[in-house]
Amino acid sequence: MSDEKPPDEFNEDIRKAADELIAQHGAEVENATTEKMIEVLDSGSLDDVLHWLKVRQCVRQTSGQDRYVRRLPDKIIWAVEQAVEQGRSHLARLLSSIYSEAKSDEDRIRAERRNES
Repeated sequence: MSDEKPPDEFNEDIRKAADELIAQHGAEVENATTEKMIEVLDSGSLDDVLHWLKVRQCVRQTSGQDRYVRRLPDKIIWAVEQAVEQGRSHLARLLSSIYSEAKSDEDRIRAERRNES
């Protein structure tokens, strides 16, 4: 799987979910798909994780956004995606826990910086 899939390779459900997320979240849509993918990864359903991975890829393609990998949590979620694509669900679950910790820490630091301003 890659972000370069032609649009016709995404089924109707995937495209509909992607369009709804883009309409609902706008520029923050990638964050929303990340959170959903982590949520379903924690639930243990690999089929759901694969579904949301495809939705995430479709969102990127439809919105024209490139994969964002400057922040540590973004790099970790990219690793989660790669683990899922390679069928390494145990590694994906482990990485999702690390993602949650890194994201929580980043949110805390951001809040502290806002309060200092």
